[in-house]
Amino acid sequence: MVSGEDREAKAAQWLQRLQEAAALKESLVDYCRRRGFKPGEAYQWKRNLRSAGRWPEPSSEAANTNRLAMVAGTASPRFARVRIAPEQRAVSAPLHLQLHLANGRRVELLLSDEGQLPRVLELLEEPL
Repeated sequence: MVSGEDREAKAAQWLQRLQEAAALKESLVDYCRRRGFKPGEAYQWKRNLRSAGRWPEPSSEAANTNRLAMVAGTASPRFARVRIAPEQRAVSAPLHLQLHLANGRRVELLLSDEGQLPRVLELLEEPL
C-alpha cells in the first residue's frame, strides 16, 4: 500500500508535469508519449488533483475554444466508438395466396410475411 507521503510526492510530481505540459501548450497525450509516461495515468492524476482543488477546472471559454478548433479542423482528430446495426428490412404487406392443387382442392392462405412462404412450400411438398 502506498503511504501518504509517497502519494503526496507523486501528486507533487504529477502537478509539476501537468504544469509543464500546459506551459508548452502541448496535449497531455503528446507530452506523456514524448517523455515515456502513461497518458491514462496522467489523466487519472489530473482528475485526482482537480478533485483535491489543486488543478483548475476547465473554463467554459476554453471548452468553447476547443469546440471551435475542432470545427475549424485545427485540433487533432479524435475517434468515436460506433456500432453498425444490421440493415432493417421494410415491413412487407400481407401475402395472399390461392393454391389450386392437382387433386382439385383449393387453398387460400394469408401470410403475414413473405418469409413464411418457404415453410409453406416445404409443408406442401411433404408426402401424406
